[in-house]
Amino acid sequence: MNPFSYGAVVKGENFYDREEDCKRIVETLAGGNNIVLYAPRRFGKTSLVFRAIEQLEKQDFICVYFDFMPVFSPESFVRLYAKALAAKQSNLQKFANTFVSLVKSIRPVLGFGQEGTPEFSIDFAGSTVDETVVSQLLDLPEMIAKNSKRVLVFFDEFQEVEKLKDIHFEGLLRSKIQQQQGVNYLFFGSKTHIMQAMFNDKKRAFYQAASQMTISHLPEKDTIAFLQQNFSKKGIHLDENTVRHIISVTANVPHYIQLLAAEIWQYAESNTCVTPEIVNTSISRVLALKNDYYMELFDRQSKSKKQLLLALCTGGKNIFSGAYIRANNLPGSATLQRAVNGLTHDGIIDKTGNEYFISDPFFQLFLKDFSI
Repeated sequence: MNPFSYGAVVKGENFYDREEDCKRIVETLAGGNNIVLYAPRRFGKTSLVFRAIEQLEKQDFICVYFDFMPVFSPESFVRLYAKALAAKQSNLQKFANTFVSLVKSIRPVLGFGQEGTPEFSIDFAGSTVDETVVSQLLDLPEMIAKNSKRVLVFFDEFQEVEKLKDIHFEGLLRSKIQQQQGVNYLFFGSKTHIMQAMFNDKKRAFYQAASQMTISHLPEKDTIAFLQQNFSKKGIHLDENTVRHIISVTANVPHYIQLLAAEIWQYAESNTCVTPEIVNTSISRVLALKNDYYMELFDRQSKSKKQLLLALCTGGKNIFSGAYIRANNLPGSATLQRAVNGLTHDGIIDKTGNEYFISDPFFQLFLKDFSI
């Protein structure tokens, strides 16, 4: 079985390093404080959070993971959040009773799933989901904590609460968090620039509402050891220079390290040594598989965005300087800023410090061989 995992939450032996990051999350939440986690896309935020959840559940906390990405309306939030809370309860009838005591206008339904396991759902018939209903639901974790154990809520893709602005969700949730004694929260999401604005803008409800934490690249020595150990399980040798080449090509981003390593594993399984040629062939195979997607992704960008993407292939520091704009034949500052905002919003580029970069290193490799 291929030991390298990507495209899903990485658990068990496939998850490596981040011990200090995990320790900080665990200690912050266990200590009764909230935390917001920043990191560029594909840096393994969700996998790190699930590792922390494993450790916190061993300490007897009730850990509720909730992804805001599928939320598109107040109704969908109520349905999905109630279901996420119910999934962590051992007594669904007791949970349903608690739900009814708080959210009186909506009827919970207890049934059985396809495998015969008990299931909790909601009947919205004749009900209107408004700010009051959402407010009542947000009290539910505190009620659970009073009846049993402390509750920790992990809000993934938290920037998507923008979809609920019509019911003033940010302010509503912040007011609840300030009142709750038995519940703590971790907020994280894939659009770092939006998350940072939410927690650092004095005009926003979540200004300074949580301890702030950033994760970055993994130490090279740990990645080298991880790759060498996994390949050695099949008697395949991977020398340090080859590993460094893999790290360089993938920009040391965990998701892409695992992606390329998985491809190399498949290609090199019958070999006793991973050569540079095998690595380069594997890179070509990844690019071939993604060629149509990358072509379509690039083609749908405006001219100014295309120009910026090609410029970022050679570096992304001080991109608004006159020297950078002239050297890369970029548009004026106002047009360039719109291009940056659009590409950042779509997750195609990201930023650390004063340097912008293309989020997907394989897309960058594709672009290096492409011209307008």
